Amino acid sequence: MTRSMRALLAASGACLLLCSAAPAMAQPFAPPPPAVAYPLPADRSPATLFKEFGGMWTMNNRISIERYETIPQPLTPKYQSLKELQIKNRATGVQVLTADARCIPMGMPRQMDGNFEVMVRDKSLALLTGGGGLQVRNIWMDGRKHTPEEDLFETFSGESIAHWEGDTLVIDTIGIRPTNEFLYGVEGYKMTVVERVHKTGPDALQIDTVVTDPVVFKTPWTYTFTYKRNPTQVLTEQNYCTAALDREVDKDGNQIFDLTPPPDPRDRGK
Repeated sequence: MTRSMRALLAASGACLLLCSAAPAMAQPFAPPPPAVAYPLPADRSPATLFKEFGGMWTMNNRISIERYETIPQPLTPKYQSLKELQIKNRATGVQVLTADARCIPMGMPRQMDGNFEVMVRDKSLALLTGGGGLQVRNIWMDGRKHTPEEDLFETFSGESIAHWEGDTLVIDTIGIRPTNEFLYGVEGYKMTVVERVHKTGPDALQIDTVVTDPVVFKTPWTYTFTYKRNPTQVLTEQNYCTAALDREVDKDGNQIFDLTPPPDPRDRGK
């Protein structure tokens, strides 16, 4: 399975990327303040958890990719060079396509950058996320252990297993495809993700994330996202990336969109 760098240039309206913690920057990139306790009910039944976590969550303080690229991550020299190459490509108009622009699901950890809908089941949560099409991320809460590495099948969302630490839901994710991009056009190697999810208000959620990759990062990459619940919104079908496959760039580096439908295969030979 290749781990070479794939190209950049997200589709129009494509999802923005994950961001690292930077002490001098405003939320969601600054280290989180001490968590304000919002006690969950002692009853952790599906009906109760649905009231606490169910529904649509929208991310606060999303930023542009241009500003995102200026935020440091604890990258090894090789991956820092790959990041800088993609910044240069963007500046010079070199045409490259990200995974989601090619209709490949973003997967973890990028799929948590944006809006998501939570469905509470009997022994698991289902997170519906967008980016390269609608994705379903299963988070198991039935006490199971992770699949042994030799039997683990790598997927876009990975294998997520959660447990409670007080009022915080701790989610441990392994088995992430090594071709998942964690930056625009830059793939990981063997990422694992730990998320600490806690309510900070009736309709407020905070997720503190640690991404580890022994090849990509010199130290674990940490960041915090905050979300608010939107009771009137649901996640709908997404198929924007089809048009992105027809993206072109002119001699001056300006983007040209050709939305002409592809030939009907039934017309071949006529």
